[in-house]
Amino acid sequence: MKTEAENRGYWYWTWDEGTPPPSKTTISIAFSGYSDVLEAIEQSKHVKDQLVGTKYIAIGGGNANGAFTKSKVEALTREINTGAFTGYDGIAYDIEEGDPNLEEVFAESFQAARTNGLQVLVTVSHSAPYGISDAAKLMTSFFTNENINILSPQLYTSGNENENNYQTSHGVCWSEYKDCKAAVVPSIVEASLYESAKQYFLNDGVTLEGYIQWTQTS
Repeated sequence: MKTEAENRGYWYWTWDEGTPPPSKTTISIAFSGYSDVLEAIEQSKHVKDQLVGTKYIAIGGGNANGAFTKSKVEALTREINTGAFTGYDGIAYDIEEGDPNLEEVFAESFQAARTNGLQVLVTVSHSAPYGISDAAKLMTSFFTNENINILSPQLYTSGNENENNYQTSHGVCWSEYKDCKAAVVPSIVEASLYESAKQYFLNDGVTLEGYIQWTQTS
């Protein structure tokens, strides 16, 4: 049995500067919580050079600042096509709140990212975005999208839990992740909870390929 995860990620909070990623981190993500692309870039620029491994910038988040609309996704795609993400290896789309009927504009954005040499990571609240009314339809589009490198369901709500929270959202079952084209790499509170997550998902036929830690190092 493997003792280390294939992907060892870290959400680097841009408002909590000075907390370096854990040792052996392979993915680091500058997280500001904004879906406004220019605001996210501005909020992340001071930590950009502190990221290690594969460097992502997060766009989106779990409140009104991070909510997605069609125009915000389209603005993100325009910035991708104009080279605004130079110095990053990928974009982490934090999709939790937003309008319905966004699957096509997200697919176009993922395609633009890959065309411009960027990796695509999509993270959602539990099994599906809690604040998008047609989240189940959106997740179906994510499961089949070959431009998504990593799909990261969040196994927490507050981020302060001492165990994984496996609740589902909008009727999307964990077993639906079984045929996902992307690598399934959950976001968990801390790395010590990864073994539990691996066993839980195996029961639903899903093989995990690493984790992304939310808790900041000290």
